[in-house]
Amino acid sequence: MYLLKFSTSLLILLLFYKLVLEKLHIHHFKRYYLLAAFVIALGIPLITFTQYVPLSAASFSQSSLIASNVHPQLATTNNINFIPFLLWGIYTLGVVVFTIKFLRNLRSLINNIHHNPTLRSGKFLHVLLQEKVAPHTFFSYLFFNLKNYKSNKIPQEVFWHEEAHAAQKHSLDVLLLELLQIVLWFNPLIYWAKNLVKLNHEFLADQAVLKKGAVVPDYQKLVLAFSSNPETPLANAIHYSSIKKRIVIMKTQTSQKAIWLKSLLLLPLMALLLYSFSTKEILPIPTVMDKTILPDYQNEQPSSDDLLNDTRTQRITDQEIILSINKFGQLMVKDDLVKLENLKSHLLNYNQNLSKEQRSKLLRAVIRVDKETPKSIIRKAESILMEYGVATIDIKEHIIPEIQEGATKKEIKEYNELAKNYNAQPINEVVVKYKEVQRMKYLYNRMSDTQRKSAQPFPNFPPPPTPSAPKSSKAEKGTKVPPPPPPAPAPMVKKGEKGNIPPPPPPLRNPNQGNYSDALLTAYKKFNNKADIYVQAIGAYNRKGEGTILNLQTLYEETLVLHDSFVELAKKEGLMSPTKATPKDHE
Repeated sequence: MYLLKFSTSLLILLLFYKLVLEKLHIHHFKRYYLLAAFVIALGIPLITFTQYVPLSAASFSQSSLIASNVHPQLATTNNINFIPFLLWGIYTLGVVVFTIKFLRNLRSLINNIHHNPTLRSGKFLHVLLQEKVAPHTFFSYLFFNLKNYKSNKIPQEVFWHEEAHAAQKHSLDVLLLELLQIVLWFNPLIYWAKNLVKLNHEFLADQAVLKKGAVVPDYQKLVLAFSSNPETPLANAIHYSSIKKRIVIMKTQTSQKAIWLKSLLLLPLMALLLYSFSTKEILPIPTVMDKTILPDYQNEQPSSDDLLNDTRTQRITDQEIILSINKFGQLMVKDDLVKLENLKSHLLNYNQNLSKEQRSKLLRAVIRVDKETPKSIIRKAESILMEYGVATIDIKEHIIPEIQEGATKKEIKEYNELAKNYNAQPINEVVVKYKEVQRMKYLYNRMSDTQRKSAQPFPNFPPPPTPSAPKSSKAEKGTKVPPPPPPAPAPMVKKGEKGNIPPPPPPLRNPNQGNYSDALLTAYKKFNNKADIYVQAIGAYNRKGEGTILNLQTLYEETLVLHDSFVELAKKEGLMSPTKATPKDHE
């Protein structure tokens, strides 16, 4: 497919040159256009435009695409197909033949330089050959027949012509095309492009000769006189091009208006190529299934059991699962650290609206590994993914750092600064800021036991005012009332015991139907994922007694942080309207 797109793009660019640009007197521009045509044709198929669509539309458009890109392990058969081996063998043979031919021609030029007399003329070297050859050029070396050179039978215009080739370094273009021909020897467009480039070199050299004062009719006769000699490989010679076209170009002139109008046609041509031959990737937007806005959510909080049983529970759909395994065998699914034995159950948090059969047709898994990642871990992870249900599994090698367990140094530093500030205040005069307390709780729960021992102690906040206590005059004016203190980390709760488990934050407005930033979509996706995990953890705790209050509290704090991050971005991008806080909200 890449070769087909490259060849079609190059064909269109060469046809445009042949039909529109070739006869224009903009030879320098045409030189760079022909060289750029290769770069454009090679690069356009590599450009990828990603289109995000809802899953309901993407599932149908991508199912056939993914099915045609099945993992090799799923498409293997007992029969060995020898056609690829045959084709690669023919291609390799062609590369070898053209490489040998290129090296022989290059060696022939070098031998002629070293084994024949040379004369310096300014910054050029004239190489005098015994053979009857037409004048030709290779970089700064100009090759002439020795007998004609000494008898002064070579006209001055020929010297100017060859010096123009050398001064403008046309041999560099020819050399690049010869190397490209070795790689793409099977593509006939390469040979056509090479002839067009060499012919334009002749236009440039002819233009340089005429600028030096040569008479057009006399120079045209001179061109005809040298037209019957054989071509010299890897060199610019005066004889090989289409003589008729060169003579026509010498006679014609192009107006500046025509040049500008025809050159402007390049803009729609580039747009057409980019649209037609670039790669288009369709990715689904994570959607929220069966979600209904809760009525008067702030005044009517549903219980944890309602959240578990209600169809309003949010479910996330991802068509690409990224699993990273470092050299220590640590696993991370997206942003979550997961043990190998828990990988199977963790994967069930994703794509809950799809059956295993649907996942096996739609999903793509990428396993990122380190050079030293244990092979046994990779095989087990691959087996779990296949059991979960994926269409393809790609194993890519990356440098994966050791996964941080506990809080980072930056997070510990942030916690210590906040805790030190609160611990330094008198207990009766402490000013409690709700967001800072929530942040401290989150950071404290992130830390490992070792990190907590070396960190600042968690502040001892004063008890909150009771609901029946009368408000002060300051509070009535809208002054912030200190929020209740954060609960201390709770011990392990035995099976059957109930704890004060808060519900997740309210559902958010879906940004998937608008033109919002990737950062907003990512924040929305992370919140939905974390809220789903939290709800499932509540269900496991209530039904089976699995987990601890401390673990649920940590998940709750993480969900709140992701919720606040999304809301802040949503307000900036106009998805949510900022509201002013009232004294009741603060209370």
